[in-house]
Amino acid sequence: MGLAEDLSDVSLTFECPDCSHPAVRKGSALRTIAHFRCDGCNAKVRITYPQKLAIFEKHKLLAARGALQLAS
Repeated sequence: MGLAEDLSDVSLTFECPDCSHPAVRKGSALRTIAHFRCDGCNAKVRITYPQKLAIFEKHKLLAARGALQLAS
């Protein structure tokens, strides 16, 4: 599984590992960054490819659940 192209324009939410403050980035930006500055604690946080995969997978599952609920 790769970083889903269909989530490029979607705002993805993930948490700072230091303070749990939510960070929001578009999928296209998240795909290219190696680190981000937390707005909560100002820490420079490295984000690895496996972490990115987990974020994209989580949002794919959330989108799939939402689509299933709409179809019901």
